[in-house]
Amino acid sequence: MQKIQSYLYPNRTILLADLAGFTVENRVVYARTIKIYNGVDNVLEFDIQNVDQKRLDLTTALHNIVVNIMDQGGKALPNSPYNMNLQSVASATNATVVATNGKSSSTTITIPTANITGTFSINYQVTGTNIIGPVFVSGVASDIDSATTTLTVTFQNQTVANATGLSISNIVKGLGNIVIPQEDLSDLADQYLTYSVTGIDPAGNEIMLYNDSQFGAPGKIQLIGNATPTFRDEMVYDSFVGEINFMGNVINHTPAIPCKFYEAVPIEYMNFEVTLVNFIGTVYVEATEDMTIAVSSFLNAPQLQSYTFNTATTTTVTFNNVPVASTGGQYNYMRISWQYPDVWQFGSQQNPTLTYGSITKVVAFS
Repeated sequence: MQKIQSYLYPNRTILLADLAGFTVENRVVYARTIKIYNGVDNVLEFDIQNVDQKRLDLTTALHNIVVNIMDQGGKALPNSPYNMNLQSVASATNATVVATNGKSSSTTITIPTANITGTFSINYQVTGTNIIGPVFVSGVASDIDSATTTLTVTFQNQTVANATGLSISNIVKGLGNIVIPQEDLSDLADQYLTYSVTGIDPAGNEIMLYNDSQFGAPGKIQLIGNATPTFRDEMVYDSFVGEINFMGNVINHTPAIPCKFYEAVPIEYMNFEVTLVNFIGTVYVEATEDMTIAVSSFLNAPQLQSYTFNTATTTTVTFNNVPVASTGGQYNYMRISWQYPDVWQFGSQQNPTLTYGSITKVVAFS
């Protein structure tokens, strides 16, 4: 019998908040690359510390923390920036804060035990409605007969009024997390993303948090797409490459588009929508049987479908049911290419996009 061990590998990253305004001893020794995956919701956890290596109170010392994530082209993910959630070990509803008799540094909170999710623990912070300042749990007592749980909490010396019907959480100091929904990654190929984290300090200033030994703000996230099966409804391409052939004609291309939308499972047909703006020329689908893409992959590649426009045309054309099956087997990659009318007499100095319009977007779908 084969036995396979697996380990929970938390995506926890240490961030430094330089609230003192200068860099001192505490440095991140090694800034590792965060790994995330297509097809699942990815939870990223952050451990936010000050220059003394102590976790910060994320309700007073730093708040409104957001994480910006950009793809390799610098474009923000659909829901970026992501608001950081405070790490919670327990939450409860219908809690009652017992008033203090004048100024005090402690009181109790009573909660119906049935309304508690998780486990309240001592030394963890309590936040919620009507909770003022840093409040920490110093004791937890459960009464089985009355089905209530009583928290003893400590705080800065103050007068506390009685309050009922509160929602509270037991949070871990300095820890927060974000969730990147799988929908934000579905149209992205494997690549390295860039992230940065900002927060608001007590003076109301927006500050950057550092994540490497040189006090750099940007960090790296590796997006891996082959760990789980993923169905992609469509993929959008809006950046292209071009080449000039020996006759001086410019030919533009999309990146190579894989003939599979469910990971590792080929499909029978591909479809494309191409947006044209004042376009004159020929646009076509070409394909290759190569398993991996090289410079020569599309050399003498067959043109499976094409359109030709002799006058400036602004429209969206569709290539429907482009077969993946080839004469000798099947195509593994396709791409959209387009060529303008012959401009060989002008040489490579001629920029035909200025005369013959452009293609602004290509959408591929199964």
